[in-house]
Amino acid sequence: MIKGYKQNEIGKVFHLNIMKNLRLPYYYFLLLPFAFLLLPSSTSAHRFHTSLTRIDYNSEQKLFEISIQLFAHDFVPILEGKSGKRIDLEKTPDVDKFILEYLNDNFVLTDKKGEKKNLKWVGKESDVDSIRVYLEATTAENLEGYKLKNTIFFESFPEQTNLVICRYDGKKADLMFKVGDKVKEIVENKPLTDK
Repeated sequence: MIKGYKQNEIGKVFHLNIMKNLRLPYYYFLLLPFAFLLLPSSTSAHRFHTSLTRIDYNSEQKLFEISIQLFAHDFVPILEGKSGKRIDLEKTPDVDKFILEYLNDNFVLTDKKGEKKNLKWVGKESDVDSIRVYLEATTAENLEGYKLKNTIFFESFPEQTNLVICRYDGKKADLMFKVGDKVKEIVENKPLTDK
């Protein structure tokens, strides 16, 4: 307690001293409670919603090796909504099962006959910001002509972009999925030519 002041007067005196020292009109302090509107919020600070996937064809083992990198703070709320419980990517039992179920619904690879490839869980790594999920699918052929549906996070973020890099038999294919895209065919990138 400050000497010479009653408990309820301390705030008034402190407030008046600030006003005198700052030499600002009194009405400026009426605007102070609304200043938070000028600060970036946690939702607007994260403007970009992107996933990055790499699919490599391992011709020796006849496998598609798939790695998907996602923002953890985007993924956890989605998993919580689907599972109905709090999710910690490192501690929640069955979190791998929830992740695989979500990816089986939103990341679908179909072969040239239109048959869905079964994604097998390999593992995951996570840190504060991201999670990397590793999957594989058996195959007897490379990716050329396969079709991919990648709607990861489309239900939550209208600006979501999913990038996919495919490598097979010395070839490369790049795909970009935006909300509204359904299925894309995997075809080799054509080399740029000068005209």
